[in-house]
Amino acid sequence: MGGFLRPAARRRVLRALVAATLIVGLADCRRASTPPPPSAGPALALRFEAPLAAGTEAALKRIYLQSEARGMVLALVDGDEVAVRGYGRMGPADPRRPDGATLVRLESLSKLFAADLLARFVADGRVRLGDPLQAHAPPGGRVPQTPNGPPITLLDLATHTAGLSRNLPTGEDELTATEADRWAWLSKQRRLPVPGRYAHYSNFGFDLLGDALGDAAGEPYGAALKSRITGPLGLTDTTARPTGAQCARMMTSDPRRRDWPCVDQSGEAASGGLYSTADDMALWLEHELAAGPPGARRRISQALYLRRGALASSEGLDNAGPADALGLAWVGHAATAARPAILEKTGGGDGFLSYVVIAPQSRVGVFVAFNNASGHRLRPVAEAADEVVAQLAAARRRPSDR
Repeated sequence: MGGFLRPAARRRVLRALVAATLIVGLADCRRASTPPPPSAGPALALRFEAPLAAGTEAALKRIYLQSEARGMVLALVDGDEVAVRGYGRMGPADPRRPDGATLVRLESLSKLFAADLLARFVADGRVRLGDPLQAHAPPGGRVPQTPNGPPITLLDLATHTAGLSRNLPTGEDELTATEADRWAWLSKQRRLPVPGRYAHYSNFGFDLLGDALGDAAGEPYGAALKSRITGPLGLTDTTARPTGAQCARMMTSDPRRRDWPCVDQSGEAASGGLYSTADDMALWLEHELAAGPPGARRRISQALYLRRGALASSEGLDNAGPADALGLAWVGHAATAARPAILEKTGGGDGFLSYVVIAPQSRVGVFVAFNNASGHRLRPVAEAADEVVAQLAAARRRPSDR
């Protein structure tokens, strides 16, 4: 893959090549007619227009074809090179192609941002992974504990091993559930499963983690996320409270399902309420895959803490393939003969599916979000994205390593 920031002459050549359609599949990636947000400058535009090797371009197109979706956005990071792509159309009545500024729902990829904030606070000494949740409970909040058993910790919440149900058991809509609702239910319980023994995917647990992080920050979770993570990284469209202007750039949800409006989802921001764009996710991937020795935050956030064999059972964590280990929101897969070790996370709901996969040692990663809510399309998309990562990681190895 060639460099992405070139002189003016290079950009003129790129435009000529696009016009001639000599780059395979690039016609599927033209910028939509919707103008970019004010923060999107020439560098982000070049990322969208940047040429890729024909084989890579075709491999990315295969991810879209596997989705069977009306629209998809994608971000690719390969070392220091970044590309953003859009496929299909914005909606049934909107023929424009999605682009790097198109708003999408991250769904459970939101958990990676909560994990990032947790890792930041651990690196800063503000909290410890072994902190009991009780230490960050609101006034009057109570966390039940099995007699003679360990307390629920922040690590338990971030690895889905706290013994909590998938969603708030009251049956209340996660979108409207508040911190008070969560803690009112939890405080009434007398006994929960012993934490640390079983992995059971839990949105409820991540929302409690968000509450705990807000307590540690001394401000609401959303404000802490913006001041510590999304703000410093320049992720201007990654939010649970999109503006009207941001909502106007949103891809429609799955047209075959009910319509999910663009609304404030701050009540579930830590578990699945964030919106974002491919441009923002490209910036985030660059941060996760930056060159040089990883800092404390990355070492903590990308570490694997529980091997599958150490757990009595695991449920809800194999959407992209059988998990080998669990990290802070990340699901780990060991290296194979055909692929390096990877970290991945899936998301789905409200008319969208999403996926992100990184190979940290190779500095390669892919993010995709698309408007097909049929769960059976997630595994094929994940496998196609994993294959792109495997191919690029192999190409980045030195000849002596092959």
